[in-house]
Amino acid sequence: MTTQQPLGMPPARPDFGGKRSFLMLVKTYPIPSTKYGETVCCAGIDAETRKWVRVYPVNFRSLPGFRKFRKWQFIEAVWGPPTGDSRPESIKVQQDTIVAGETIGAGKPGWRRRRDWLDPVVDESLEALGRTRRTLGVIRPRSIDGFVIRRADAWDKGSRDELEQLTLTMDTGGDRRDLEIIPWDFLYRFHCRDDDCGGHEMEIFDWEVAQAYRNFRRLYGETGWQEKLRQKYLDELPSRDLHLILGTHHRFGNWMIVGVLHPAHVQVLEAEAAPRRHDVGQWEAMTLPLLGLEAEEGDRSRPPEGDDGIEDRG
Repeated sequence: MTTQQPLGMPPARPDFGGKRSFLMLVKTYPIPSTKYGETVCCAGIDAETRKWVRVYPVNFRSLPGFRKFRKWQFIEAVWGPPTGDSRPESIKVQQDTIVAGETIGAGKPGWRRRRDWLDPVVDESLEALGRTRRTLGVIRPRSIDGFVIRRADAWDKGSRDELEQLTLTMDTGGDRRDLEIIPWDFLYRFHCRDDDCGGHEMEIFDWEVAQAYRNFRRLYGETGWQEKLRQKYLDELPSRDLHLILGTHHRFGNWMIVGVLHPAHVQVLEAEAAPRRHDVGQWEAMTLPLLGLEAEEGDRSRPPEGDDGIEDRG
């Protein structure tokens, strides 16, 4: 008996081979795809080579619950060479073979282990990445100089029609609520840790910034969400050890922020056994809260008063 492949999943290919494991660190907000309905850019670290990989195509919202994954979670999937994507980090996966595995939690023990994976792949700057053939990497910016909120371009009719057709025909057991079009773009202005850096302004595609916007809009309304979002991304996150995961667009080659990570400062982890001292200024950097910003994908009920709806998933 032949099982029909649901719309949105690539057909089986003979050149797909064995399974590989990846520690996933990137999920962007879904975008329309003429071939797969909607896709999410996913990336992480290959568990075997400890190098960056870009995993596609993933129609994340169509995945059944046991296949869905979040940041800092290992997955296993059958993989093969990419088609139509010359970026060296890109691989193609059979998304109906994805198995979500262990999650590296937050908190002090978890962040130590997370940094064991993250620190070896950090690059000095976007300029350093640009001097190589790589199209995916992570940097620790020298400074965050601004957080820009601007009106987004509308999706065209073709993109809307693809999503409507997908909603009508897909039956995978996943969550098929309509994809909300985010009417705003969110950008960081930043400087790299490189003498040649003249500053950058780059759009953020991380799923969490879109979800933070939705949560803050529910909590604070149309007149209050911008201030709260700026506070989160311009004040709170840069006070941590902010990392930006950068990747290039597959067609145009321009760089984008595809992930935002904010691990605990190294000195926080080293000082866990030391008593807290409010009267010594140098201890303040050692006592930053070990919080994660790993937002729920999709709609959520209104959080309790005072909760911004962004939760630590560790």
